[in-house]
Amino acid sequence: MEEIRRKITEMKESERKITIRWVKAHAGMRGNEAADTLAKTAATNKNIPESYNKISKSVVMKDLEEESVKKWQRNWTQTTKGRTTKEYFPEVAERLKMKLQLTQNFTATVSGRGNTRHCLQRFNIIEEPTCPCGKGNQTTRHIINICMLKADKGERQTKENGNKNK
Repeated sequence: MEEIRRKITEMKESERKITIRWVKAHAGMRGNEAADTLAKTAATNKNIPESYNKISKSVVMKDLEEESVKKWQRNWTQTTKGRTTKEYFPEVAERLKMKLQLTQNFTATVSGRGNTRHCLQRFNIIEEPTCPCGKGNQTTRHIINICMLKADKGERQTKENGNKNK
């Protein structure tokens, strides 16, 4: 096994492209018979020392984590669920880097399940989803980006805080 690693390293250093993959035995591929013979020799040789311990646990864990995030991203991209949350967090890796305090209100907001008129109307709790500001349905996106009531309230709070400081 160590000899195979050494030869692969030599080939890579001489800028050869190495691809390792499974092929059906005796499929007529050049070099397959030699590879098959070497594999059988290695598998039956009791004198070959185990060398799997040459990769540190931290490297294996890092590789597993990276592969898991890639798989998670593929699934996240392909699913039709969580559309509202995807708008806030399209990239799994970027979301994982964020230090967020996950609360019930936060989860409700980014999932589009917050206490909004749009959500309440979807569950037949109220009849009309229109925001009191009159600028559209009251969704979390509307409240964050559009709602004039929120802007007015924020301006009032800023003015009140400014007057307190005087």
